[in-house]
Amino acid sequence: MALGRGTVALLGVTLSLVTLLTVTFLAAEALGLTDESLFRDRLLALAALEHGRALAASTIAGLLAADLVLPVPSSVLMTLAGYLCGVPLGAAASFAGAMASAWIGFFACRRFGRGAFRRLVGARDVEPLRRFVDRYGAWAILLSRPVPMLTEVTSCVAGLAGMAPARFSWLAAAGTLPVCVVYAWAGAAAEGDASLAWPLTIGLLLPVVGLAAVRIVERRRAATGGG
Repeated sequence: MALGRGTVALLGVTLSLVTLLTVTFLAAEALGLTDESLFRDRLLALAALEHGRALAASTIAGLLAADLVLPVPSSVLMTLAGYLCGVPLGAAASFAGAMASAWIGFFACRRFGRGAFRRLVGARDVEPLRRFVDRYGAWAILLSRPVPMLTEVTSCVAGLAGMAPARFSWLAAAGTLPVCVVYAWAGAAAEGDASLAWPLTIGLLLPVVGLAAVRIVERRRAATGGG
């Protein structure tokens, strides 16, 4: 089946966003700004100060909020949040920062990019495209939260396509909170090693589990006539 102009435009915008974020990451990596030890050492020193837990938590939240434009190692930061601040505060700091990044991308694209996006897509294709994003974008938002780069792309695309802010917010929150709790728990249990590989593995497995659950529900609904 041939793709409509709106779908092709959406794919083009998505690919452009992925390319832009990839170039940004490669540039930052070349400058040494993605070195995990750089963040770990600074945060460990910060946590040793008076009121260090609160300072570390707020710094991690700020770095994660800037993740839309700065390629920070989000999984490392979320694990460090649990290690330095404990599970409740660490998860809260990670959640606040990750949601701030999601909202920045969503509302910036919704406010400043929709006019250009409408001209690119074409007026008659906007409504079918919006329905397409409403139908499939929910799972893209939910399941992309643990995946670097994709989480930023889906936030921006949802804003460009005009998804309702409340719907985007609860979907992003539902996908983000479990990831933050898993990483904070992993960091709190790390016993001094705040850069473990297995928390990342768990975080990346969450979308697989979620997708499997979605497919089971869809099959059951189809078997009962979609009720």
